[in-house]
Amino acid sequence: MASRAKRAGAPAGPLLIIGGYGLVGEQVARMLRQRHPELPLLLGGRNPERGQALADAIGAATVAVDVGSERPLGSLPQTPAAVLAVVSDPGEHLLVDAMRLGIPIADINRAGHSGILDVAVTASREQPTAPVLLSGSWYAGLSALLAAAAVRELGQAERVDITVLASSDDRVGPDSWGFSDRLAWPYYAMRNGRRLPVQPLTSVRTVRCADGGERPAALVGTLEQTTLPLTLGVPTVETRMALQSTASLYGLIGLKRSGTLRALARPALHGVRAALLQRPGSGDFAGITVTAHGAHRSVTVDLLDPQGQAHLSAVGALRAGERVLRPGLPAGVSFPEQSADPEADLEALRQAGVVVRLTGFAKELPATGVLAGELPAERMPAGQTPAGAAPAAEPHPNSQRHDAMSVTLAREERA
Repeated sequence: MASRAKRAGAPAGPLLIIGGYGLVGEQVARMLRQRHPELPLLLGGRNPERGQALADAIGAATVAVDVGSERPLGSLPQTPAAVLAVVSDPGEHLLVDAMRLGIPIADINRAGHSGILDVAVTASREQPTAPVLLSGSWYAGLSALLAAAAVRELGQAERVDITVLASSDDRVGPDSWGFSDRLAWPYYAMRNGRRLPVQPLTSVRTVRCADGGERPAALVGTLEQTTLPLTLGVPTVETRMALQSTASLYGLIGLKRSGTLRALARPALHGVRAALLQRPGSGDFAGITVTAHGAHRSVTVDLLDPQGQAHLSAVGALRAGERVLRPGLPAGVSFPEQSADPEADLEALRQAGVVVRLTGFAKELPATGVLAGELPAERMPAGQTPAGAAPAAEPHPNSQRHDAMSVTLAREERA
């Protein structure tokens, strides 16, 4: 078993990224290499040969890991310092194996209310001696981190409103489709301190989105609505989704009201469901707005990312991976907002090219002056390109649109 003494210094083994060569996983791996040049990285999955080119480019290694096996970590060549799960673990084999081996683990895909209940029961049985970070709120925990920053600014919040701006034209990985499966069924959210059942795709209202535009948005079930009322003491938390295409949002609402979404959950209609709801696009921008309301004022954090929701999720996963690598995270189950570091979290987003806007804060949260994700004993000189890091990316197709939005947001801020 891993001991807490081993966690007092720099990581003794590699960070194992399971799913480290998928759409989100590849971006996480590249970010980690850029921020932590000396950190050993191990890219795991059922088909590690698919990640070999990426591993060669960033100075990582690959390993076969099947989360469907009884002991996914049992055949590793060495014990990892921590595990970052970027793929689903439906049988909880990976989670249980990490608990039993005393390996810190961060999971970014466990988002449903029932899934969290299962983890709580599993943890009570296994009594983990290492951190188990459940970072499955929107954008791999970013929604929870932003809420923590906003609530901390107020000291105490009466409610938190979250609006996610998404696009049906964006690129998403296969694990993201699980969210559409939950749109057919009620979820539980806290309203005025009481846990109540809520139907998704209801309570439509016009909201201001992260790009400054106003759109209709509907309630959706997300992990932060389960955790924030308890971890941050906020009586009411609501998360809504706005789509860049208003017609697409109302199309989903129509499918929900008619009962079609539930009907499409039948295995025999899987192909129809995939054709209607699981059509990946070529890429689009994404954003999120988090507003915390106090007794006398409100504060808002906006994020806007021209590289889309997979990139935002990669930044969230990056911060989750850095958290389980660093000492200080307690053993057992926790959620991102409980270990939030607003200055470092927002600085990591800025470094990743995400537009960050704060409204109502007493002062702009300052940059940290060093790499925000710095691990023990790590330093990288300013301007130095890490060995094995990926070359600079080509301009994203949405970069011009992103620049225009940045100007718009800056003007609104000055106003």
